[in-house]
Amino acid sequence: MTTPNLAADATRRSGAKFAPLSPPTLGATALEALRASILQGRFQPGDRLVESTISRELAISRGPLREALNFLEKEGLVESIPRRGKFVVQLTRRTLDETYRLRRILEAEAVRLLVSQLSSREERTLQLGIKRMKDAVGQGDPLRLALADLAFHDLIYELAGDALLLRVWRENFAGTLRLLINLTGRTHPLAATLDNHRALVAAIVSRDRNKACRLAQEHVDDAWNRARLSFPAAGHVS
Repeated sequence: MTTPNLAADATRRSGAKFAPLSPPTLGATALEALRASILQGRFQPGDRLVESTISRELAISRGPLREALNFLEKEGLVESIPRRGKFVVQLTRRTLDETYRLRRILEAEAVRLLVSQLSSREERTLQLGIKRMKDAVGQGDPLRLALADLAFHDLIYELAGDALLLRVWRENFAGTLRLLINLTGRTHPLAATLDNHRALVAAIVSRDRNKACRLAQEHVDDAWNRARLSFPAAGHVS
């Protein structure tokens, strides 16, 4: 019987981007495998996602694969181009600026809603998000911190209690920001990032709505600036 590590080694040697999947959870596992391959840079922005190749590498039929691709399109990681197929979203300077400009407005609204209805349970949830970031800082891992940072902001939208706002965030922003982690994740200043999020949580917990909204927007501005600085070196300016 082939061990998982040997299977992974064989996959790398063959040049394939995936290891074969087991039957019981094909749809969900295909989604996880595709998302991981995109976020880890095995597919680059603008790469075409060829169904025949992917289904062969994952050892699944095209039905569950198409479901996974359609879900990733809703997440903002994949785009469909008529008569050409599906592609990893190509990031541009315009996409980046549009994303952060609108995120700046929505994030302040999510924080405002959260402050107005904060419970002790939600406070504990926010502190758990901070702990994940602290663990990443303790390990000196900027990419893990970037993912924990994104997960923390997802929590803010979830705890805000506005279903439409959460859907807009997850379907129109989260995917783009995950892709940007490939470019900007290593630029996260570890201690400063943690301190900024602690300050935001402190303002939320103290019910200081104006300060919390201001800090949320300052955080978005900082992330926006770091993303713009990363684009020229990565060759994605347009």
